[in-house]
Amino acid sequence: PRNWYDHYLYLTKSLIQGRVDLPDLPSFYHDKIEFEGKVYIPFPPAPSFLLLPFVILKDNITQQQVSTIIGAVDILLIYLLLLNFTSKKNSLLLSIFFGFGTSFFWSAIVGTTWFFAHIVAIFFITISLIMHFKQRHFLSGIFFALATLTRLPMVIAGTFFVFQLFKNWRKFALYLFGAFMFIPILFSYNYLRFGKFLETGYEIVYEQYSGIKVSIAENFGYFNYKNIPLHLYTFLIMPPSIEIKDGIINNLKPSPFGMGILFTSPLLLLALIPKFKKGVEIQLFITAFLCALPSFLHYAQGWVQFGYRFVLDFIVFLLIILALRFRPTKLNIFLILFSVIVNFWGVLWAIELGW
Repeated sequence: PRNWYDHYLYLTKSLIQGRVDLPDLPSFYHDKIEFEGKVYIPFPPAPSFLLLPFVILKDNITQQQVSTIIGAVDILLIYLLLLNFTSKKNSLLLSIFFGFGTSFFWSAIVGTTWFFAHIVAIFFITISLIMHFKQRHFLSGIFFALATLTRLPMVIAGTFFVFQLFKNWRKFALYLFGAFMFIPILFSYNYLRFGKFLETGYEIVYEQYSGIKVSIAENFGYFNYKNIPLHLYTFLIMPPSIEIKDGIINNLKPSPFGMGILFTSPLLLLALIPKFKKGVEIQLFITAFLCALPSFLHYAQGWVQFGYRFVLDFIVFLLIILALRFRPTKLNIFLILFSVIVNFWGVLWAIELGW
């Protein structure tokens, strides 16, 4: 992979020096903030926490190399998580589907900052869920906090734990004790950068994108309900780019603005079909739906991406629903194989296109 747009690696090296600004960040990098003569990034710091041991052990390691390593571990973690809901055979098939038949594959391979955050968030939230089902609620809370400190929308994933634990106050208290550690860490990080506990820098970065086309639709604002149709279209049914000449398909390639799961990961549609059973299944769907809302309200649907990267904010919950419903029928096996082939095609094309 190309070793560029590795903001977290620069932050990691700054953290080792006891600072949160990035004095060596390349001038051409997007998503940076100049404040009072120093350069910062808007992203939460947990991915840089994860990079720390790698950088300490091997100074010249790249963010992309770590992304590939963590991506491989994520596949194993998903397998272990799904064992709580289905057989070993089904868990293996679904973890292969997740690792190579969804937008996770491209995200783990490319490893640039925006995609790396998704890979790390999945790492932390999956461990949190594994700890939850092992009744280790304090550890579950800690890993949930780390997921939130990776991707802020992950805070909404706490909905599932509320559903599961609110009737048992002892377990809930243990979970909350671990989970709430994200608040002082995030507030301190914000204050060290901008002198305000609630300033993340994201809106400052949004203003920098004014006039730059990063979406196929009109920009209705940073967060606006009018952006929802764009995201639903991209998430579900957006097709690849097709060039037709003299009535014949001349060129077929992925769109840099994304592709719908109908074309990239059709098996995932099985997790979206009503009716959802009472109990854990409906809890998972509500959590996934709520986690999707911040992304669906966002001004852009993602760019230079294969598939729809924002699905990674809630894909773990959809995979559990899928595990509850999955049967290894010929059709489902075909859909897994189809998804893997399409995503390999997409990754190779994306590399060829220089994404």
